[in-house]
Formats: sequence, C-alpha cells, structure tokens
Amino acid sequence: MSKEISRKTWANPWSYREGSIVTAAILLLGFALQAAGGGIVLRVAAFPWNLIAGLIFLALLISAFMLWQKHPVIKWLGGIKAALPAILGFTFLVLLMGFVKQDVEPKSTLVRTLGLTHLVKTWPFILINLYLMILLGVVTLRRLTPFNFKNAGFFLNHFGLFLVLFSTALGNSDMQQVTLNCYENENEHNGLEASGKPTELPFEIKLLNFNIDEFRPQVTLIDNQSGQIVEQKGKGQYEMLDRNAIDLYNYHLEVEQFLETSGKVGEAYVTSNEPGSAPSAKVKVTSKNDGTVTSGWIYSGSYVNHPEALKLSDQYSLVMLPAEPRKFSSELSIQTNTGKQVTTTIEVNQPFHIDGWSVYQLSYNTEMGRWSNLSVLELVRDPWLPVVYFGIFLMMGGAAFLFITGKPKNGGNEHVA
Repeated sequence: MSKEISRKTWANPWSYREGSIVTAAILLLGFALQAAGGGIVLRVAAFPWNLIAGLIFLALLISAFMLWQKHPVIKWLGGIKAALPAILGFTFLVLLMGFVKQDVEPKSTLVRTLGLTHLVKTWPFILINLYLMILLGVVTLRRLTPFNFKNAGFFLNHFGLFLVLFSTALGNSDMQQVTLNCYENENEHNGLEASGKPTELPFEIKLLNFNIDEFRPQVTLIDNQSGQIVEQKGKGQYEMLDRNAIDLYNYHLEVEQFLETSGKVGEAYVTSNEPGSAPSAKVKVTSKNDGTVTSGWIYSGSYVNHPEALKLSDQYSLVMLPAEPRKFSSELSIQTNTGKQVTTTIEVNQPFHIDGWSVYQLSYNTEMGRWSNLSVLELVRDPWLPVVYFGIFLMMGGAAFLFITGKPKNGGNEHVA
C-alpha cells in the first residue's frame, strides 16, 4: 500500500485527499446555503461597497500570508494539491451551467431551490470563486518573496488570472445591461434593464436610418391539403433563388425573372420600393414525372401583402419563403449630457463605445422586416472591464515570457500550474 493511501487524513503534509475534501465541503456548504435561502439570486453590493470589500479581502489575505507564510496550511494552499481539486470543482459548476439553461424560469422545485438556472449568482459559485482567489493570491505572494527574473512569467500568469477572477466577482453588480427601443427620427434616452426597471441613460440616441441586407429568399413545396411543407427523409427541402435553374423534389425550376422588392400590378409583379414591398419571381416549373409545365409568379409576402404560391398540381404548390437578413445596421446620432454629439453606424458584433458604454445592435421589428422603423439596441456598461482586460494582458505576457525563456528548472511542481 502506498504512502498516500496508508497516510492518515489531515496528517501533514496535506495532499490531494484533503484538497478534494475541502473543495467538496465548499460546494456542499454552498448548495446548503442556497437551499436554505430558497434559491435566492445573490448579488455583490455595488460601488463603492464592492471595492471596499475587495480591499478588505486583499488586506486580510496579505496579512495572513505575511504572518503565517511558513505555516503548513499556507504552504499547502499555495501548492498544486490544493489547486487541482479546486479547479475541478470550479469546472464542475461551469459544466453544470452548460447542461442547465441559464437565466430562465426554473421548471422544477429542486432546480429553483439550488439556483441551477443562475449559478453565477449562487453561494456555491461565489464560495468556490473566493477559494480559488485565495489559492491564487497565496501562490502569487509566494513568488513575490523574493521576486526574481525567473519568477516573472509565473507571476504574470497567476496574478493576471487573479485579477480576472477578482474583478469579475466584484464587478458583476456594477455592470448595467439596458435595452433601448429606437424609432426613426425620435430621440430616446429611457431604456429597460433585464428586470424591467426603467433606466435613464446619460445620453440621447436618435435613429437616423435602419438598413437590412437580405439573402435571396428560399423556395419549397407545400401540401395543398395540409398546408405543411413537404418532407423527404424526415425533413423539408429548401432551395435558395440564387441561380437560374433549381431541382426541387421531382420538379425542375427555371427562374425567368427575380425582383428583390416588388408589388403586384394586375396578374404580374413589378419593381416597387413602397413600404411592404417584398421579393417575387416568375418561374417555369417542369414535372420530372410527366413533363407537365407550369409557369407563374411566386411572392414571399410582407406585413402589408399576403404571399402568393404557384399551384403545380392538385397535391403540391410552390411557395417562396420570407427572405432572411444577411446583416442589419442602424445609423445613429448620439448626444451626451456633456455636449458631445457623434454620428455612427452599428451592426451586429460591431458596437460603438461612448463614455464607458457599449452600444450593440440587438434586433428590429421582424414583422416589418426591411421596412422596420424600429431598431432594438442593447447598451452595456461594465466599469470593471478594463481590469479584466489588464488581467488577460498579463496572462498573455506571462505565456509569452515562458515561451521565450523556457520552463523553470523545478517545473513548478510545488505550485499552482
């Protein structure tokens, strides 16, 4: 029997066994507190109380290390045998977030009681995060006394990660996410938080223009009796009208004319840019079974006009589906309370940043489509984000340093990896 197995639990030096017990105890305590509170959503106090709490935590951590750095427990906290089980415990919660959908109304009493639908705001997550910060803080302080060039890469990696955990834990309550509905040529400065609470913004936004670029629409077959899309091998077949000839089930389609925006005049469609205009196409459809040829127009329809299908037989009709957006953007005029005025255009994943706020393109009136006069924006303010970025920058610097200088001779076996 190995020394690890025969060794008594809690006998020095502590090992992975004690690390696993401590991590499991923290998680169990967290879930017990969460259950006792009925699944309450926890939030750290906002500025300045979160900053004060963070400074007190740092003062206590540094004081404890300076007073008892030679103590076996402090040495163990700065080693891999405490860190690895803690990382696994944190990973367990992250995986749990992947299996349980977050920020939704829980469907069962157990899920609600344990807070599984908002894990980042629960006792288990907060406690394991605090434990990880203690471990990172101890191991970082150990490399600072004494500090030398060989420790630089290790210090940058671990202190950077500490900053990321520290700032995200404290900054969560200071982050604001506001949804703003902007209508063309109207000034808006009152948004809604996720909770539904109205929020006045420190600037006004005016929607100058909303634009949508669309893909060519798709066509498919529907069953005339049921009105359902015809399926083959368990799924429907869709073809995009981006070419002149298309094979769809047992039919061959030839696109004779395609109009991106159109309106009906008599029995045909003509180009039109009136609100509610939609794509249309004149097609010639040949049945591969009996050679029957059918010609006519199909129209995708809009919030103003009904769609138009082309009947191919007593059983099937050809329909055009509404065009899907390729990208959509908003041209905005922003006037801040300080007198600054800017004009900018934002798209999905291309936000605009002003006075600590990020303005994102979120949605629009999907019923009106390209004719929407509404742009839904999401505005995010996260004052702790620069600290997070600085921590990531330090981690990247530490990785580059270790890549250039090579692995330390001792391999860092006694410290957090």
